Amino acid sequence: MTSDSTSTGGSGIRRARAGWVLALAATVLPGFTATAQPAAADSAGYHIYAHGFLSDGIVGYNASDSGQPTPIAGRATPGSLNWPQAPTPDGRFLFVAPGSNPQLIPYAIGPGGELTAGAPLAMPDVPVDIIFAPNNRDAFVVVGLQNAQVVPVRIGADGTPSLNGTAMPFGESIDGIASGTVSPDGKQLYVASLLPRQLLVFDINADGSVSPVKQRVSTGLNPIYPRVTPDGRHVYVINEISGSVSGFSRAEDGSLAEVAGSPFPTGMLPHVTSITPDGRFLYVPNMGSGHISSFAIEPNGVLTPLPDVAFAPEKPGTFAESSAMSPSGDVLWALGTDPMRGGEEILRRFTVGSDGVLDLDESVAIYTGTYVADGRTMSLVPRR
Repeated sequence: MTSDSTSTGGSGIRRARAGWVLALAATVLPGFTATAQPAAADSAGYHIYAHGFLSDGIVGYNASDSGQPTPIAGRATPGSLNWPQAPTPDGRFLFVAPGSNPQLIPYAIGPGGELTAGAPLAMPDVPVDIIFAPNNRDAFVVVGLQNAQVVPVRIGADGTPSLNGTAMPFGESIDGIASGTVSPDGKQLYVASLLPRQLLVFDINADGSVSPVKQRVSTGLNPIYPRVTPDGRHVYVINEISGSVSGFSRAEDGSLAEVAGSPFPTGMLPHVTSITPDGRFLYVPNMGSGHISSFAIEPNGVLTPLPDVAFAPEKPGTFAESSAMSPSGDVLWALGTDPMRGGEEILRRFTVGSDGVLDLDESVAIYTGTYVADGRTMSLVPRR
């Protein structure tokens, strides 16, 4: 987010290094992938869903850590100007929240990945992100470009959303364009508020409501898409304009303290991150650079840079925005935008080495027919 301040050719897998390239000349705005999944075998595969901020439609693919993805029949049309999508942790439902008609729309995920729309829930302001608690029951929709609020939502057994009490204001008029994540233990909601340049901490109550903000910590310019490590010990938030990621240690009560050496440099306009299920590696797509930044996560939370990998070395100016980790932790998927095709999105696959270094799988370069990756525009859902 920016404010202030079809498959194609090639085969095999190769490693590519990329330096700085020209920044993508586009207006950039936010979107959190689902909480890191525990390591698992890839025999059943998974579904991948993608949408574009400037196009109406969600496309899906049945995929795995190997072989070519195959399209899922049908195309859900929730509306345009859509930043977030998010699946429930159990993989039964996918939720989308278009800004053109502010509402939370549930889709039941069928055995083959097909999406069936359910009854939507109206939202009080523009939805910017959707965050689920680990219990599959409680969700939080962050709304508002200013005077932001957290809207607690209860998810019924059939996927129908309903309001769970009243919305909780962030507390300052400048708060807004926010994105978040929930801790693995379900006790805290962490939300990056873009304009104040702060990461906010909310406690989650037993009934699924949230407390008033209990802590604000400073970040870099345009903080977006915080993510908690699978063990719950550290929190990382992207600083979009600063081109960095801030790291924090998480205390027993969920409060945060910045890690030594933070922030850690990335490429230009970093966006939606992914962490391996074992918590060892962090990956950062860059909307303004041609590479994905890679880091080893040290036990103390410090990020050690690993070699970058080019997103689309054969397509200069095509940069990644969103990412999702496979359940096995052996593959990273990334979604980007190709300006030479009018902003059409392109999906690519990378293998994760034992040392955390990514290898680009040149055999997978799928144009999705959706446009402009900006927000939480991709989800990965294990098949049931």
